Amino acid sequence: MLKFSIQKLQILPFFLLFFLNSFSQNKVNVVLIGTYHFNNPGNDAIKTVDRDILSKENQIGLEKITDLIIKKYKPDQIFVESNYRTKKELNGHYQLYLNDQFSSFTDTIKNARSKRFYTEGETYQLAFRLAKKSSNKEIYPIDSLMNMRFDLLQKIIKSNPKSNQIFEAKLAELTKKSNECMAQKDLREVFKSLNTDKALNENKGFYISFANTIGLNENYLGSNLVADWYKRNLIMYANIQSQLAEETKNIVILVGTGHAAIMKDFIKNDDKFNLIELNTIL
Repeated sequence: MLKFSIQKLQILPFFLLFFLNSFSQNKVNVVLIGTYHFNNPGNDAIKTVDRDILSKENQIGLEKITDLIIKKYKPDQIFVESNYRTKKELNGHYQLYLNDQFSSFTDTIKNARSKRFYTEGETYQLAFRLAKKSSNKEIYPIDSLMNMRFDLLQKIIKSNPKSNQIFEAKLAELTKKSNECMAQKDLREVFKSLNTDKALNENKGFYISFANTIGLNENYLGSNLVADWYKRNLIMYANIQSQLAEETKNIVILVGTGHAAIMKDFIKNDDKFNLIELNTIL
């Protein structure tokens, strides 16, 4: 009996030390921003109305949004939905931006679609602006490009009248909500609407409640596509984890709402991070 008590007393300091160390480690604050694509390339199934991010009103909105983030959680690092393998190119553009020379690059772009991407895209309009105001020296890309066969999924959906009816109804509902969101005058209200739990869960729900049920007789095409979608987001998340600096206290993650819906779950289940709801900042 005495031997057992001594063993317990020997083990107790170890567990006390473990828990004290766990609580003493400060978590990294994460401001997760789910965004629409400012340049509106039209790649998504939901076709929303265009919103001119270069308008005076929206530029003021971006100034307010970035100022509010910096006031409460000035980011030490900013992670964006750009190809992880093009980090050098991305930061070359950022250096031009820091030196007020970004137009020397964009003015050389002849393709209208590409020009809109670089002049209006959220990475350049929001992330670059926020990073410069925060005195960040670089930007961190995280995207992993994968061949997602949504075309095959849609082909199967359209071949089944019942599935197609459900799909078209869901698409119409999401498009209506998206356009109502985009029609709001204040850009802050747009971002607040995009990042509610309800909006993000509806986005994620499309994959779980609908896409996952499609193509059971075609080698579970829908389930495999949903798995690939989660895999892509897990890789993106790994690219955040691998680039996180030891001294970092606050980070901002800027990704499309589809990614944000899934990443929010990852962050909540990662004991290194403390999720900051965007609506508490704006």
